[in-house]
Amino acid sequence: MQRDEHSGVHIGGDVTMTGSAMAGGDAHIVHAGAGASVTVASDPAAIQRALFDLAQQIRSGETDVADKADVADTVDRAAAEIAQQRPNRTYLAGLMRAVGGAVGAAGSLARTVSSIEAAIDGLFG
Repeated sequence: MQRDEHSGVHIGGDVTMTGSAMAGGDAHIVHAGAGASVTVASDPAAIQRALFDLAQQIRSGETDVADKADVADTVDRAAAEIAQQRPNRTYLAGLMRAVGGAVGAAGSLARTVSSIEAAIDGLFG
């Protein structure tokens, strides 16, 4: 793996990621696009904290998310699921797809959702 001159990450073969990097196991997921970077560890407690923070940001009213209460409740359901002894990966993926669709491209919220999704994938990987 190497960084290229355009701040991308060349992983090998035909895979190049720009603005993002991730690794398996107990690694951290980092997405550094425009604005602040978002890091979420691939462990249930860290994912749950990130979900709680996301729900709070959505409820705060400082975002352009329609149906804030419903979207935040969906995030809360994901946080409750990740706390289970054996979280359901398919259910979590569906919840996070719904949240991702709701926040759309709302800047840091979209980056946060992507980072949480990647951390969930790493948890099951």
